[in-house]
Amino acid sequence: MQSLKNLPELFTTSPSSRQIISYALKTNRVRWLARGLYTKDIDTPLKDYVRRHLWEIVSKLYSEPVLDGRTALQNGPANDGCIFLVTSTGRDTVLPGLTIHVRRGHAPLSDDTRTRKGVYIPSPTRALIENMVPSRASSRRVARTYNQDELEAYLEAYLERYGEDGLSRLRGQVSAVGQQLGMTQEAEKLDQLIGALLGANNVLPEVARRTDKGETRIDADRVVLFEKLFTALHEFIPSDRPVSAINPAKNELSAFYEAYFSNFIEGIKFDVEEARDIIFTNKIPEGRLEDAKGLFGTWQVVSGAAHMSSPPTSFDAFIRQLRTDHASVMQGHSGKNPGVFKAKANMAGDYVFVSPEKVTGTLEEGFAMLDELKGGFRRGVFAMFLISEVHPFDDGNGRMARIAMNREMSADNQSRAIIPPVFRDTYFAGLRSMSRVGNTAALIRMLDFAQLWTSEVLWQDWAETRSILEACNAFLEPEEANEHYLRLERPR
Repeated sequence: MQSLKNLPELFTTSPSSRQIISYALKTNRVRWLARGLYTKDIDTPLKDYVRRHLWEIVSKLYSEPVLDGRTALQNGPANDGCIFLVTSTGRDTVLPGLTIHVRRGHAPLSDDTRTRKGVYIPSPTRALIENMVPSRASSRRVARTYNQDELEAYLEAYLERYGEDGLSRLRGQVSAVGQQLGMTQEAEKLDQLIGALLGANNVLPEVARRTDKGETRIDADRVVLFEKLFTALHEFIPSDRPVSAINPAKNELSAFYEAYFSNFIEGIKFDVEEARDIIFTNKIPEGRLEDAKGLFGTWQVVSGAAHMSSPPTSFDAFIRQLRTDHASVMQGHSGKNPGVFKAKANMAGDYVFVSPEKVTGTLEEGFAMLDELKGGFRRGVFAMFLISEVHPFDDGNGRMARIAMNREMSADNQSRAIIPPVFRDTYFAGLRSMSRVGNTAALIRMLDFAQLWTSEVLWQDWAETRSILEACNAFLEPEEANEHYLRLERPR
């Protein structure tokens, strides 16, 4: 017979565990959630617990569940707590605060994305085709599928984000996916709807954007990117670049340049000596108080050897650490809401990051993958891209991403990866290539070189290290380096 302590926090019954579960229920050591599903968490309010562990619950109750209807397009529960799934077995389930409605339908397609929890997110094409089936709301629940106005609003937002080329590519997939699903009539209707949108100069009538705001929504496109990077990193064999036992002087020097360069490439520029005075003597250049506090806050985080060697082991701890570090880094910019996730969408150029209502859910999906990766370099690269791609804060996201990366590397006793100014464009190019076309090789190769370079610099003496950095062209800005055909060189 199984022991209760050997069962995970969230578990289903089995013949060998029924007796121990029955006794644990009587002694208030477990709680019942749904048929055959229990949790050892006896303190968290059940509605909160279900919301937090929603997709894990779904995967334990159903085999190969695919998000369906409006759930597939908004990646979370409707306002009334309804979730819609396509499954091959099982029936509706009522949970505290949520109700799961299931129907029989097509199994996952090759373009559908399987999350780490085992739930499938249908491709946008499949989700839209399946939402072309009309449905009605009832006194018990919201309508399973989007209505015409909601579909138009979704497509308008898709067009705004991905442009005409992106929407045209989606349209090109409609016929084939419709045939796979056996829904050719619905596919034809979707094709006509997209055609009308593209043919009207991207202008739709104003519609009521009545899409529901589910609390656990995720950005499915980003999850696809994370899955791709997870697979590439899992297969990548990183070089072993261990660091020697921590030397206070060496740590002080490398942490200084890590903070200095991380701020510099974000446009917060000081001379090296100015930066040293800010950090070590609290001498603030006139008119630069906010920037000086940001530099000092970054240094406070990255110079803490114990803090930087202890990555979070749970998602809640991950969020707490992210907020705490951000509050330190952005301590001089109260207008940027230090430690608070963004309330408005943010973007770089024409590239839009994860929308505010999807930040927490998308971070949780990414953290589940991070938790499965082994090795400081693999975990560091993934953590950096996760935070960079979600962009959870109004400002300071790049610095937060690099802090998370180097924390993972330090925890594995591996060299960190410092990004000097001359390497800025290469660094951002690697990120853009991964974000826009899923080029995992470019991102991994770029950060592998950054770690190699960092590991070869002698972080021992201020004057000697500065000479090494100058010889490596580290202080040059990309424009100046390109003008003279220079690049970041390895230390000789």
